[in-house]
Amino acid sequence: MRKLAVFATFLVLAVLTAAAFGALHDQISYTVSNEYFTKFKFFQFHLLDPEVPERLRAATVGVLASWWMGIPLGLLAGAAGFLQPTASQMLKALLLSLAVITGFTLLVALAGLVYGYSRTTNLDLHNYAGWFIPQNLVHPRNFICAGYMHNSAYLGGVLAIPVAWAFHIYYRRWAVTRGA
Repeated sequence: MRKLAVFATFLVLAVLTAAAFGALHDQISYTVSNEYFTKFKFFQFHLLDPEVPERLRAATVGVLASWWMGIPLGLLAGAAGFLQPTASQMLKALLLSLAVITGFTLLVALAGLVYGYSRTTNLDLHNYAGWFIPQNLVHPRNFICAGYMHNSAYLGGVLAIPVAWAFHIYYRRWAVTRGA
């Protein structure tokens, strides 16, 4: 019963962590391309109030776009917590796995940004016909690179699930060898 309570708590923490990740992620991508927000995301999320600072609106986009990823991450990565022998070890492992998930997802997002810059060295907008690209961009390369970063963050979130499982298997073995 205690493990179920730990699991439920983890699910809530996973949603909150995903939301916080989105806010941080979008601060980075706003730095890469403010046009990604001013000419795309603010319209998509109906955050058009000019009285609200753009950075705050970008953080809001991040929260709204990513909080829900905490649900599948919480359920699927949280289930790995049941590998731990006790509720207290489960809690420790799950809290550590949040850091692993967040760090891994951020690395994948940043790798996507780097990949985007490498793919757009000689930018040909015809290669991005399937992407939404506004006509009046001042910095189209940065806009596209922010898109690569966003797509990669979702990929990182999905790939973080097996990474979390691997972490839990490692943590269980580590805890057993330490007698914890």
